[in-house]
Amino acid sequence: MHNASEGVSPLGKKQANLLTAILRGVPVLGPGKEPRLLTEADVRAALATLPACADAQETGEVNRLRPRVLDAIIGAGARRSGYLQGLPGHGVVPLLRTAGEAVRAPLVLRIVYGASTTVPLRALSYVLPAVCMASRLTAAGHRAPHLQIVLAGSLGGWVNGLSEPAVAAETDLLTRCLGRLLSYLTPGRYGVYGTLPSTDVVAALGDLVRTLSPARRAAVVERLAGKGGAITDEQTLLYAAAHVLVHDRSTVPLALLQGSPVPDEARVIDIGSLQERHFHDVRRLFTAGPAEAGGPGALVLSRHSVPPYTMARDGDIGLREFLDGTNAQGRPVASAVRHDLRLLWTALAPEELRRVVALPQDDPHRMTDLRYADPRQTAALSPDDLYGIVGVPQEALR
Repeated sequence: MHNASEGVSPLGKKQANLLTAILRGVPVLGPGKEPRLLTEADVRAALATLPACADAQETGEVNRLRPRVLDAIIGAGARRSGYLQGLPGHGVVPLLRTAGEAVRAPLVLRIVYGASTTVPLRALSYVLPAVCMASRLTAAGHRAPHLQIVLAGSLGGWVNGLSEPAVAAETDLLTRCLGRLLSYLTPGRYGVYGTLPSTDVVAALGDLVRTLSPARRAAVVERLAGKGGAITDEQTLLYAAAHVLVHDRSTVPLALLQGSPVPDEARVIDIGSLQERHFHDVRRLFTAGPAEAGGPGALVLSRHSVPPYTMARDGDIGLREFLDGTNAQGRPVASAVRHDLRLLWTALAPEELRRVVALPQDDPHRMTDLRYADPRQTAALSPDDLYGIVGVPQEALR
């Protein structure tokens, strides 16, 4: 039997060297703000936990494609150009396993939005790292991934006691805008879902919280203090449990609102903001037995330092006010907001940008060509691009 503790990979020397070269130096973010870079020893210890393939044919296929898949997901180039920061603590092994399994299985890139009574404009940027990643994976020879967008506003709003009508209205606005945006960036390869909370889900959340020992309850509350919009300890615990049900157990019913359903038997990689590292870590505490046993799946962290579905405290721009043209020009915004908006406003390649902005405003097919543009070039949108996609008066963007 293979002994993972010895740090010896069953993958073969060449494959282990390739994967080590990709992962060495990847930032891993724990509770603090400063990341830790993966060392060669870290990577080889993680590789030693991977199971061998079933046969020679599978081994050859996986060995050929897994390094390409992994590099497209979290390699140096992906981090440099894809608005990606790194991995959460305990995130290396789940990503390695998923990357290997995705060689033969469909791959889903999942982005989950929480509840908000005022959705920021920069919420539209939350899907762009996944759009870029999908393009890199396709270029690397992988079948086109499917983007699953989960709008958990109704569930998160219930947990945190937010106004149900306000959350519903903002979620509806976000649904429509994301559907239009993604129909141009990844036509036919996305699905926008909404959560359907029920009495069964509410009961499941309470049951899950009650499985925690006093020590684990305290650990969850301590790690998540001030995060996720919760005010009380009980809300914090329920919000953490909601992450488990949505991400790890798929027990929250979902309704397809836009796009197409996820493929069967798919493997999932979550792409989340920097704050998601805290929730990823505490999700391990809801597993039976040691926290190291089982636990959450693969998560890649984007550079969104403030969850992009909530208004930043130090100044932000609402999606609705932006579309209505009521946002005050020159209003101070938080530095995190500027970074996320820069992702939206970064120009396309000059020739593509010139072609897009020169199209007549009254042409009903003015953005048709953008549907077939390379997603690597459409991963960031200027104000004029956004006008064409969400269909609002252009003067509202000035």
